[in-house]
Formats: sequence, structure tokens, C-alpha cells
Amino acid sequence: MDLDLNLHNNSLKNSVLELVNKVEIENILPFFVFDEVYSRFLTVIARGNAKVVSSLQKAKISESYGQEMIFELIENNILYIVNSREKPLKEYAKQLIKKEYKDYKIEPKLFFTKPFYRFWFSCVEPQRKNLVIDNKKVTESFAKYEGRLKSLVFEQISIELLKVKFSNDKIIEIASFWDRFSEFDIYATTKSGKKIVGECKYTNRPIIKSEIVKLIKKLEQSNLKSDYVALFSKSGFSHEIYKLKNNNILLFELEDFKKLLM
Repeated sequence: MDLDLNLHNNSLKNSVLELVNKVEIENILPFFVFDEVYSRFLTVIARGNAKVVSSLQKAKISESYGQEMIFELIENNILYIVNSREKPLKEYAKQLIKKEYKDYKIEPKLFFTKPFYRFWFSCVEPQRKNLVIDNKKVTESFAKYEGRLKSLVFEQISIELLKVKFSNDKIIEIASFWDRFSEFDIYATTKSGKKIVGECKYTNRPIIKSEIVKLIKKLEQSNLKSDYVALFSKSGFSHEIYKLKNNNILLFELEDFKKLLM
């Protein structure tokens, strides 16, 4: 299985344009998503701002109207919502909190049900004018957001691989984790109560030791427990990382993803 999506630039460009010009998107998605407001909102999410309130603000949509939109998008299987697992800042009503967190809100995030939808609303839909696609602008957008598009897909298949790894101690909760301090690509809980934190790197350089150190510091700052650290890398790991490998540090390279085909 070839998981390396880095095709030759010209070949990739031609493939993208062929896909864009061939797809009759109106036959794939319900008509209402092409309304200017819906389209603007979906583009904000596709390009990186997945938190509900923040994305509505960036798209300049009121929360009341936005909630109706989100419900409709979820009902039509275009988006799904993931609630934050962050603990409330206050344990009781009159508890004092730090001034810098006074306006902080714990927010859920929205994700596209299909990678294709994310691609379309990040790269294609913003370029469509009167149903005519500007190929140059599409390829420019794709070049800009290509890394994020691939990284998000890599995170999704990394989650599936981690489930296979822990088939003997089934994972009962798994998703990304975010709080006021940090974000983690994967944070999971197994049936026996073990906690797993995962970092996914779809880059052209190997993961090095300092990235584990940063991850551990982030866990401490967010006050999260971790029994295992799982690292998923497109480009492998440094020699230092291989030396650190033990039963609690799990390393996954591209070759390991073949297990998903078995």
C-alpha cells in the first residue's frame, strides 16, 4: 500500500484539476450548502478553525442562526461534532478563576465526515464564481492547504491503527483532545483504563527526541495522565527515538499501516 501522497507536482496538479472539473458537486452535496453563508462557514472549518463558537465568529454568523446551520449540516452527514473533554474551570459556582480565563469557553469542534468535503470547501468552493471554476486559484489553494489536508487524513488512519494495536484491551474512547493549554492529536482510553496520548507527523523529516519532551510537558501542563505515548510518523524516527522505544513508547511508521488492509 502506497501511503505517500507526495506525487510529482505536475502529476498532482493535473490529478486535482481533473477531479475538480469532472465532479458534479451538486449531485453529491445538498443544494443548501452552496448558499453563501453556509459555504463561508464550511470554508472556515475546512481551512482550520474547527471550534464551534470561534468558527461562527470568523464566518460572521450569529450563534443562534449558526446552531440551526450546524444541526442541518450534521443531519445531512456533512459534519460531525466532537465535544471537548476538558474539565470545567469552576468546580463550584463562586470559585474564583484567573483573570486571563474569564472569557474562556470550552468549545466542541466540528469535523467533515469525508476528506473530500474538506478538500472541496478549502480549495474549490471559495474559487467558484457563477459555477465557473478558476483552475489557477484552485491549484494555488491546494498548494496552500495540501499539508493540512494530508495531516488530518493521516490522523484519522492513525486512530484506526491504534485501535488494531490495542485489540486485546479495546479502546473505548478515542479522539483529539484540546484544552486552554494545548492540543493533542490523539487521546484515548482503553477498557482497562489505560490512557494513550498520540502524536501524528505527516512531514518529510523524522520525529526527534525533543518532540517527545514537548509532548510530555504539554501533558503535565494540561494535567493529563498517560500510560502510553504513541508516535505516528510518515518519515520515521531519529536514532535517539529508537533507543528510547519500550513497552510504553509505541512507534508507528508507514509500513505498519499495512495492517489496516489485513
